[in-house]
Amino acid sequence: MSEEKKTPAKKQEPGKGAKILNWFKTLPQRIAKPFRNMYYELKKVTWPTKHRLVTYSVIVLVFMLFMSVVIGLLDMGASAGVRSLIAATSNSGTSTAAAVEETAEQAAETAETAAEEAAQAADTAAEETAEAVEQAAETVENAAEEAAETVKETAEQAAETVENAAEQAAETVEKTAEEAAETVEKTGEGN
Repeated sequence: MSEEKKTPAKKQEPGKGAKILNWFKTLPQRIAKPFRNMYYELKKVTWPTKHRLVTYSVIVLVFMLFMSVVIGLLDMGASAGVRSLIAATSNSGTSTAAAVEETAEQAAETAETAAEEAAQAADTAAEETAEAVEQAAETVENAAEEAAETVKETAEQAAETVENAAEQAAETVEKTAEEAAETVEKTGEGN
């Protein structure tokens, strides 16, 4: 007796038409997925509190003001020093040591005056900045609340629109698939 080898039955892979049909059926879901993900991510967004916003804004503005005063003082001191060196080299009748000493005194006076003016300007600017930051914080908070509400509403509308479009597309795909299947059957019967 000869033993016949049994070959396992191969799974029949879906035909090309079935693959295309499946692709069209899943198309609306694949289109809607990024919008759903965006909607859920936007629900997780947290906005800074008014206190944190004001605190960070004041810190940044005060630091900027401080650095501008420091750089301004350095600039004025360097300018005075250069001017004094130029004056010292142009005065050939006076001794260099006396010219340098005189220039140093002038530079010190200029720097002292500039420091006083800068301190007054910094105090004034700090007060004005604090008031402006409070007003800006209120405006930002109101705008943030309105923006969050608008984004939420828009995301909900977009999700609804995508779902409706997905349903319509699914129906259209289903009808097209049925028509394609009928055409394939008719074509198969004709052969």
